[in-house]
Amino acid sequence: MSPDAEAHCVTCTCGRRAPVQGCHGTVAWAEHLEAWERYAGLGHGDQSAERVAERGGFGYTEICELLGRSPQTWRPRGMQ
Repeated sequence: MSPDAEAHCVTCTCGRRAPVQGCHGTVAWAEHLEAWERYAGLGHGDQSAERVAERGGFGYTEICELLGRSPQTWRPRGMQ
């Protein structure tokens, strides 16, 4: 992430990514939040979106099921 992106704003999620287990990839934070909102809506909201990411993120199959599609922002880890 560039220094300018970090300074964008305190609550900005631009450039923030969350890990996806089982595929060595990441998704945009907004897509991770979309999956987490469905996860929480199913009664699994005992972990925050941040905590799910800290623990390695959703599994690839799990995030596909939560989103109802393949993640649109998936990238191999290490790619910005």
